[in-house]
Amino acid sequence: MKRLTAQDWIDFALTMLAREGAQALKADVLARGLGVSRGSFYWHFPGLDAFHAHVIEHWKKINTEAVIADIERHQAPAQRLDALLSQAFGRSAGLEIRMRAWAGDNVAAARAVDDIDRRRREYIARLLVTAGVAPALAATRAQLLYWSYLGAASSRTRLSPERLEAMVAELGRLALGDLRGAPTGNGRRPRRPRA
Repeated sequence: MKRLTAQDWIDFALTMLAREGAQALKADVLARGLGVSRGSFYWHFPGLDAFHAHVIEHWKKINTEAVIADIERHQAPAQRLDALLSQAFGRSAGLEIRMRAWAGDNVAAARAVDDIDRRRREYIARLLVTAGVAPALAATRAQLLYWSYLGAASSRTRLSPERLEAMVAELGRLALGDLRGAPTGNGRRPRRPRA
Protein backbone atom coordinates (compact mmCIF):
# COMPACT_ATOMS: atom_id res chain seq x y z
CA MET A 1 0.00 0.00 0.00
CA LYS A 2 1.37 3.43 -0.91
CA ARG A 3 2.13 5.89 1.85
CA LEU A 4 -0.61 8.50 2.30
CA THR A 5 0.21 12.15 1.73
CA ALA A 6 -1.35 15.11 3.53
CA GLN A 7 -3.32 15.78 0.33
CA ASP A 8 -4.73 12.23 0.41
CA TRP A 9 -6.12 12.94 3.87
CA ILE A 10 -7.57 16.29 2.78
CA ASP A 11 -9.17 14.85 -0.36
CA PHE A 12 -10.67 11.96 1.60
CA ALA A 13 -11.96 14.39 4.23
CA LEU A 14 -13.85 16.36 1.57
CA THR A 15 -15.33 13.13 0.20
CA MET A 16 -16.43 12.12 3.70
CA LEU A 17 -17.75 15.62 4.45
CA ALA A 18 -19.93 15.48 1.32
CA ARG A 19 -21.11 11.96 2.13
CA GLU A 20 -21.53 11.98 5.92
CA GLY A 21 -21.11 15.52 7.21
CA ALA A 22 -18.67 17.18 9.59
CA GLN A 23 -18.92 14.44 12.23
CA ALA A 24 -16.78 12.31 9.89
CA LEU A 25 -13.89 14.81 10.05
CA LYS A 26 -12.15 13.11 12.98
CA ALA A 27 -8.77 11.41 12.85
CA ASP A 28 -10.04 8.00 13.95
CA VAL A 29 -13.06 8.00 11.61
CA LEU A 30 -10.94 9.05 8.62
CA ALA A 31 -8.16 6.59 9.51
CA ARG A 32 -10.67 3.72 9.59
CA GLY A 33 -12.07 4.83 6.23
CA LEU A 34 -8.58 4.93 4.74
CA GLY A 35 -7.56 1.65 6.37
CA VAL A 36 -4.59 3.13 8.25
CA SER A 37 -3.68 4.00 11.82
CA ARG A 38 -4.26 7.42 13.37
CA GLY A 39 -0.47 7.79 13.51
CA SER A 40 -0.51 8.50 9.79
CA PHE A 41 -2.84 11.44 10.44
CA TYR A 42 -0.59 12.91 13.13
CA TRP A 43 2.44 12.43 10.93
CA HIS A 44 0.98 15.07 8.58
CA PHE A 45 -1.05 17.31 10.90
CA PRO A 46 -0.31 18.58 14.43
CA GLY A 47 -3.98 18.36 15.38
CA LEU A 48 -7.56 18.44 14.27
CA ASP A 49 -7.84 22.24 14.07
CA ALA A 50 -4.86 22.48 11.72
CA PHE A 51 -6.29 19.65 9.63
CA HIS A 52 -9.69 21.34 9.44
CA ALA A 53 -8.01 24.56 8.29
CA HIS A 54 -6.38 22.64 5.40
CA VAL A 55 -9.67 20.99 4.49
CA ILE A 56 -11.46 24.36 4.45
CA GLU A 57 -8.75 25.98 2.31
CA HIS A 58 -8.87 23.13 -0.16
CA TRP A 59 -12.67 23.41 -0.37
CA LYS A 60 -12.32 27.12 -1.14
CA LYS A 61 -9.76 26.36 -3.82
CA ILE A 62 -11.63 23.60 -5.66
CA ASN A 63 -15.19 24.91 -5.24
CA THR A 64 -14.54 28.54 -6.07
CA GLU A 65 -11.07 29.50 -7.28
CA ALA A 66 -10.71 26.56 -9.68
CA VAL A 67 -14.22 27.20 -11.02
CA ILE A 68 -13.45 30.89 -11.59
CA ALA A 69 -10.19 30.02 -13.35
CA ASP A 70 -12.08 27.63 -15.61
CA ILE A 71 -14.76 30.25 -16.38
CA GLU A 72 -12.12 32.83 -17.28
CA ARG A 73 -11.10 30.68 -20.28
CA HIS A 74 -14.15 32.02 -22.12
CA GLN A 75 -13.68 35.28 -24.00
CA ALA A 76 -17.10 36.96 -23.94
CA PRO A 77 -18.74 37.92 -20.61
CA ALA A 78 -22.05 36.31 -21.67
CA GLN A 79 -20.20 33.04 -22.37
CA ARG A 80 -18.54 33.24 -18.96
CA LEU A 81 -21.90 33.77 -17.30
CA ASP A 82 -23.45 30.83 -19.15
CA ALA A 83 -20.49 28.60 -18.23
CA LEU A 84 -20.69 29.67 -14.58
CA LEU A 85 -24.44 29.04 -14.39
CA SER A 86 -24.06 25.65 -16.12
CA GLN A 87 -21.40 24.58 -13.64
CA ALA A 88 -23.22 25.92 -10.60
CA PHE A 89 -26.62 24.44 -11.42
CA GLY A 90 -25.33 21.30 -13.13
CA ARG A 91 -23.11 19.82 -10.45
CA SER A 92 -23.92 17.99 -7.26
CA ALA A 93 -24.18 20.38 -4.32
CA GLY A 94 -23.64 17.80 -1.57
CA LEU A 95 -20.32 19.25 -0.47
CA GLU A 96 -21.72 22.80 -0.56
CA ILE A 97 -24.64 21.82 1.69
CA ARG A 98 -22.44 19.91 4.15
CA MET A 99 -19.92 22.77 4.35
CA ARG A 100 -22.73 25.19 5.16
CA ALA A 101 -24.07 22.83 7.82
CA TRP A 102 -20.57 22.57 9.32
CA ALA A 103 -20.37 26.38 9.34
CA GLY A 104 -23.25 26.34 11.83
CA ASP A 105 -20.98 24.70 14.43
CA ASN A 106 -17.47 25.70 13.42
CA VAL A 107 -16.14 29.27 13.48
CA ALA A 108 -13.43 28.64 10.87
CA ALA A 109 -15.92 27.01 8.47
CA ALA A 110 -18.40 29.86 9.04
CA ARG A 111 -15.71 32.45 8.26
CA ALA A 112 -14.75 30.52 5.10
CA VAL A 113 -18.35 30.29 3.92
CA ASP A 114 -18.81 34.04 4.47
CA ASP A 115 -15.59 34.75 2.54
CA ILE A 116 -16.61 32.47 -0.32
CA ASP A 117 -20.12 33.91 -0.50
CA ARG A 118 -18.64 37.40 -0.83
CA ARG A 119 -16.03 36.25 -3.38
CA ARG A 120 -18.62 34.54 -5.55
CA ARG A 121 -21.07 37.47 -5.47
CA GLU A 122 -18.28 39.91 -6.33
CA TYR A 123 -17.16 37.72 -9.21
CA ILE A 124 -20.69 37.46 -10.61
CA ALA A 125 -21.18 41.22 -10.27
CA ARG A 126 -17.87 41.83 -12.06
CA LEU A 127 -18.96 39.51 -14.89
CA LEU A 128 -22.19 41.47 -15.25
CA VAL A 129 -20.44 44.85 -15.20
CA THR A 130 -18.02 43.61 -17.85
CA ALA A 131 -21.04 42.61 -19.94
CA GLY A 132 -22.42 46.16 -19.67
CA VAL A 133 -24.74 46.05 -16.64
CA ALA A 134 -24.58 49.16 -14.41
CA PRO A 135 -22.57 48.43 -11.21
CA ALA A 136 -25.42 48.95 -8.70
CA LEU A 137 -27.77 46.81 -10.78
CA ALA A 138 -25.01 44.21 -11.27
CA ALA A 139 -24.62 43.85 -7.49
CA THR A 140 -28.37 43.30 -7.07
CA ARG A 141 -28.56 40.80 -9.91
CA ALA A 142 -25.46 38.98 -8.63
CA GLN A 143 -27.14 38.59 -5.24
CA LEU A 144 -30.32 37.27 -6.87
CA LEU A 145 -28.37 34.78 -9.01
CA TYR A 146 -26.44 33.63 -5.97
CA TRP A 147 -29.61 33.16 -3.92
CA SER A 148 -31.03 31.14 -6.83
CA TYR A 149 -27.96 28.92 -6.73
CA LEU A 150 -28.18 28.42 -2.95
CA GLY A 151 -31.88 27.61 -3.24
CA ALA A 152 -31.23 25.09 -6.00
CA ALA A 153 -28.41 23.54 -3.96
CA SER A 154 -30.70 23.18 -0.96
CA SER A 155 -33.48 21.59 -3.01
CA ARG A 156 -31.21 18.73 -4.15
CA THR A 157 -33.12 18.62 -7.43
CA ARG A 158 -31.20 17.12 -10.33
CA LEU A 159 -31.91 18.85 -13.64
CA SER A 160 -32.01 17.03 -16.95
CA PRO A 161 -29.59 18.42 -19.55
CA GLU A 162 -32.52 20.06 -21.39
CA ARG A 163 -33.92 21.63 -18.21
CA LEU A 164 -30.44 22.82 -17.19
CA GLU A 165 -29.95 24.47 -20.58
CA ALA A 166 -33.34 26.22 -20.32
CA MET A 167 -32.60 27.34 -16.75
CA VAL A 168 -29.18 28.74 -17.69
CA ALA A 169 -30.66 30.60 -20.67
CA GLU A 170 -33.42 32.17 -18.57
CA LEU A 171 -31.11 33.12 -15.70
CA GLY A 172 -28.72 34.65 -18.23
CA ARG A 173 -31.56 36.72 -19.70
CA LEU A 174 -32.60 37.88 -16.24
CA ALA A 175 -29.03 38.76 -15.30
CA LEU A 176 -28.12 40.61 -18.48
CA GLY A 177 -31.52 42.21 -19.10
CA ASP A 178 -31.58 44.43 -22.18
CA LEU A 179 -28.18 43.14 -23.25
CA ARG A 180 -29.96 39.95 -24.40
CA GLY A 181 -33.19 41.65 -25.51
CA ALA A 182 -35.04 41.14 -22.22
CA PRO A 183 -36.57 43.87 -20.02
CA THR A 184 -34.18 46.62 -18.95
CA GLY A 185 -33.51 47.59 -15.35
CA ASN A 186 -36.53 49.92 -15.49
CA GLY A 187 -38.84 47.06 -16.55
CA ARG A 188 -39.23 48.22 -20.18
CA ARG A 189 -38.09 46.35 -23.22
CA PRO A 190 -35.45 48.11 -25.32
CA ARG A 191 -36.80 50.02 -28.29
CA ARG A 192 -36.41 48.44 -31.66
CA PRO A 193 -35.24 50.72 -34.45
CA ARG A 194 -38.03 51.87 -36.80
CA ALA A 195 -37.91 50.72 -40.39
